[in-house]
Amino acid sequence: MFGYVLVEKQSLRIREYDYYRATYCGLCHAMGKCTGCLSRLTLSYDMTFFALLRECLTETDIAFEKKRCIRHPLRAIETVKLNPQLEYSAYAGGILATGKILDNLNDERGIKRALAGICKYLFATMGKKSEQNLPELAEFVNQKLQDLANLESNRVASIDAPADIFGEIMARMLSFDLVGDKKIIADAIGKRIGRWIYIVDAFDDYEKDRKNGSYNPFVLLYDKQDFTEDNLISISTMLEAELSMAFSALELLGDDGDTNRIEIIKNILCLGMPASVARVCGRIRGTEKK
Repeated sequence: MFGYVLVEKQSLRIREYDYYRATYCGLCHAMGKCTGCLSRLTLSYDMTFFALLRECLTETDIAFEKKRCIRHPLRAIETVKLNPQLEYSAYAGGILATGKILDNLNDERGIKRALAGICKYLFATMGKKSEQNLPELAEFVNQKLQDLANLESNRVASIDAPADIFGEIMARMLSFDLVGDKKIIADAIGKRIGRWIYIVDAFDDYEKDRKNGSYNPFVLLYDKQDFTEDNLISISTMLEAELSMAFSALELLGDDGDTNRIEIIKNILCLGMPASVARVCGRIRGTEKK
């Protein structure tokens, strides 16, 4: 359920891209420190976006340092120094990744189930450390993932029902420990981003899921038929509306004093994520032509 929350690199200024890359590296180092070295294998651009949002919501001051790592052993790379929001993002990401692994273990069969079992063993430390540091959040996320699993097992023919559950997960993760207006805004952004992620993932997996019989609300809603052009336009419009509402909530934050950070976030919301939808639509159109 990850891989769609991307930056549109060509539209960023050089300093903005360097900032984004430094945040990605900073989160990677935070994960190594907080949830164990192996947890860094679960690092995603989605959680980099999450970390940027948390830093923006909390108006975290950023400092940089140059560090080496396994990937860059000979040359030190500029990295965002460890801060409370990178630590929080490492633990929150660990909770979500562990939940996804357990979900795969329950849902998959054959080789995929075996791989999920291996991942459960490899990332056990990540899950344990994340839950120990954020027990309340872990309990909430695990309960919501169970609610989602129950809904899927009942094969509910609704896109809103499962999307709302994942939206609640992202809303709680993004707003955790915030208060007042910041909490309200974080809830609104997280809800819309979570719904968007679930919908675009189901949209992208439609062809695969209708062949193997896995739960997918679009398969149930469209009765296992190919998407028509009207269907593609309708789903794209729905996804655009989610991003529009997330952007409107973001605008309520005003200027947090870090123009690079806010421009990266806007780039992802307005360009990168819509580009992911366009790629999915293009792939589906190409598949149907064949």
